[in-house]
Amino acid sequence: MKCPHCENERISKNGKYRLKTGVEIQHYLCKGCEKRFSEKTGTPMFRLRTPTAEVAIVLKMRGEGLGLRASGRVANHSHSTIARWEQRMAAQEQQWSPQLPSQRSVTTLTR
Repeated sequence: MKCPHCENERISKNGKYRLKTGVEIQHYLCKGCEKRFSEKTGTPMFRLRTPTAEVAIVLKMRGEGLGLRASGRVANHSHSTIARWEQRMAAQEQQWSPQLPSQRSVTTLTR
């Protein structure tokens, strides 16, 4: 694992944080820049209090075509919360999707 701030590999464990759901999140300390971070730092899930698995299920429902308000009713979350989750994911799209090649040529198969 590398530090998300300075890319240094010299890190050490530095405590845990327990969510209301009982999930523990490990914190780390970078020996290079001395900043504290967790495995969620730099991801769309950073600073979300809802468990990652629950967010993933709701976003999968949205991807399968369930409406925003219907997803909120099923998951017991506000539709505006779900919309914010979608905006977070969309803002990080560049990190998750591969870049298009600079040369956009189509190869044809000959038989």
